[in-house]
Amino acid sequence: MVGNLSNFTKIDILRCLLKVDKPLSRLELSKILDLGEGTTRAILDVLKKNKLLDSNKQGHYLSAKGDAIVNKIKSNIQIKKVDLSGVPPNKKKVALHIKNPKKIGKSYVLRDEALKNGADGALILRYDKKLRLYDSDYEQDFGEIENKFNLAENDVVIVAYADSHKLAEHGVLAAAINVDKSLGNILE
Repeated sequence: MVGNLSNFTKIDILRCLLKVDKPLSRLELSKILDLGEGTTRAILDVLKKNKLLDSNKQGHYLSAKGDAIVNKIKSNIQIKKVDLSGVPPNKKKVALHIKNPKKIGKSYVLRDEALKNGADGALILRYDKKLRLYDSDYEQDFGEIENKFNLAENDVVIVAYADSHKLAEHGVLAAAINVDKSLGNILE
């Protein structure tokens, strides 16, 4: 007998892991992740099987191993919703700050990765006393983003926009995985 095909990706698993900061029910996680309950259950099963989550009557929570991984991830990246005027006004926007990445490569590769994973567009920014587009000297005011993060020299911020926060998060996380492969290997 054949069951339903998995309707989630490694990025959904990463999103789930990063959202569990207190005990949450499956229904709460389903709403936060904007995924169906069955898909959320399957993701929770994967995380429990890999000993990253535990659960009790209060809900699902990070295990010691999961907490260590999330703390390591959060020491390198931060994700926040942003408004950012000048970027398509009717889109949801998410910014991801990568602290001092080793190597970025071409910004269009990161943008394309964000687009392949649900974003409608993405901006790749670097911090050099001021945020600016990665492969450009074009001046634009990114003060809102500068105020949201504690930026240091050579940090990178990826901003993705889409019709939903879920798709924008997918886009920025996919681009971040391209920069830091360890983000995509949390289950290995």
